[in-house]
Amino acid sequence: MDSSSSSPSGGILSSPRAQRRLLFLSGGILAVGLIVFFVTYFHGSSGYNSPISNKPAQSAPKQVKAAPDPAAFKVARKFIETAPLRKNLDVAYPLVNAEIKGTQTRKQWDKGNIAVLPYPAGNAKTTGFQVLWSYKTQMMLVVDLVARRGTDVRPHLPFFLGLKRAGNKPNGRWLVNYWEADWAPPVPTNQ
Repeated sequence: MDSSSSSPSGGILSSPRAQRRLLFLSGGILAVGLIVFFVTYFHGSSGYNSPISNKPAQSAPKQVKAAPDPAAFKVARKFIETAPLRKNLDVAYPLVNAEIKGTQTRKQWDKGNIAVLPYPAGNAKTTGFQVLWSYKTQMMLVVDLVARRGTDVRPHLPFFLGLKRAGNKPNGRWLVNYWEADWAPPVPTNQ
């Protein structure tokens, strides 16, 4: 017989009193778990059947595809010839919407510190446009710009140019709402 054990069968659960206490404790834990489950599942705000909202979901209006509008290309061309080149900024101001202007006044815009990525394009008057998508009220183009000789910038850089009709109306005038370079800096390699 082992001298370290006080009971002949050698376990804490060999006592009927300990077995009853363990039974009541596990039954209590099960009861509390069931109560928490039923309260959260059937009555809680995060339950399975709880609605997030009583209002029907609002979906975005369906865009209607349309042929590219020549007027949009004219606005895009005038924008490229002015804002990225930082020339005739007074002409560029009415060509962009609030998504680019932000809260800038005309006076602030004319100083040249604007939210349009500058690029000294030598082909601003002749570059072509690739239409990514065209809807009645929105259009996205890719513009392939080449830098003027002697400038210290990336020599060839494509840009995304987005246009949106004023007021999102099918007959609103076209305004530039997006201008971003299609380029990311290279990830350095460990050499």
